[in-house]
Amino acid sequence: MNFETHIGLRYLKSKRKEKFISFTTWIAISGIAIGVMALIIVIAVMTGFQDEIRERILGINPHILVISLDGDIREPERIVAQIKEIKGVTHASPFTTFQAMVQSGRQISGVAVKGLNSKDIAFVAKLMREGTIESLETKGNILIGKELSKHMGLLLGDTFTLMVPFGGYSPMGAMPETVKVKVGGIFETGMYEIDNTLLIMSLKDVENIMGVGATGIEVKLKDVYKADELRRQIIKQLGTGYFARTWIEMNRNLFSALRLEKIAMFIILALIIFVASFNIIGSLIMTVMEKKKDIAILKAIGTKKKSIMRIFMVEGIAIGVFGALIGSFSGYLICEIIRRYKIIKLPEDIYYISSLPVKISILDVILVASVTMVICIASTIYPSYKAAKIDPVETLRYE
Repeated sequence: MNFETHIGLRYLKSKRKEKFISFTTWIAISGIAIGVMALIIVIAVMTGFQDEIRERILGINPHILVISLDGDIREPERIVAQIKEIKGVTHASPFTTFQAMVQSGRQISGVAVKGLNSKDIAFVAKLMREGTIESLETKGNILIGKELSKHMGLLLGDTFTLMVPFGGYSPMGAMPETVKVKVGGIFETGMYEIDNTLLIMSLKDVENIMGVGATGIEVKLKDVYKADELRRQIIKQLGTGYFARTWIEMNRNLFSALRLEKIAMFIILALIIFVASFNIIGSLIMTVMEKKKDIAILKAIGTKKKSIMRIFMVEGIAIGVFGALIGSFSGYLICEIIRRYKIIKLPEDIYYISSLPVKISILDVILVASVTMVICIASTIYPSYKAAKIDPVETLRYE
């Protein structure tokens, strides 16, 4: 350990008669620690919410959606076989979707009906709250969202009317058609819009209503973050006439808003650390005033200005390091307690989750610690410069 570091660390402790200096040092450390702790907790909560939303979206929606530029896909089996040949694709299945109206008693609501093969909806099984997905194998059965069942007053086994605007044909052209369907199951995704508007039918039942042909192909991937790369491979494999969109593109506005909010909160809470850094400046200035005679003696025996600056920069950086370590440990500990014991409860009817989601990212902790150190180093420059400018002659003249 060089003498600058040794003296700088010694200056963290004051003499017995100047206990106030030591007290201000602890205030500076506490301010940094509280700022770091708050920043880590907030970022962990926001990351947890973002991951929770992503999982809910990917639980019901495809990772890549393939559609034909010419309208319906007439040979979906051939397209599915081609897509499954691509490495990284775990599942591909055709689907048909159309808009309709649901009527039960006096209640009417607009919905989106999605037709899927019964063997291709295993991912819906974990979302079921009542009934089973096997009920779709019975003609006329349908799966509805939990919110829609509440809104329409429908229970498992109830029958209601599905009105399809262009389901029938006459000499005059397309005309509305009404179909009697039965609630075979109730699912819950946790996304209000989906649970309130989505109906799932077997693809055979949908083809009986709308005719043969698939609206598109749903693709599931092994790694969801390679969606853009695999999208290009799919288009290359299928050739012209097809278009594909990834789950990121289909939810770009939502994730952009979450990312912007996370950045904004990071900047706002980083200001707490910035304000706490003024405690470091105040503590160092008071230490300089206390150690003015010592500084003069050091300069009189030949210590350079750079060494004097290093002494007080070491003291300021030490305060920042201790504060960052205490804050990081406290933030991690609190996040782990919240995550493990779920001590913060949320109303499920509003957030669809029972407790506050928390996810700690090591990269976020490193980023917070790095920003803290940059701010702390910057805050030591002015007091260290003033210490180096002390004139030993004027200071020691009357000693």
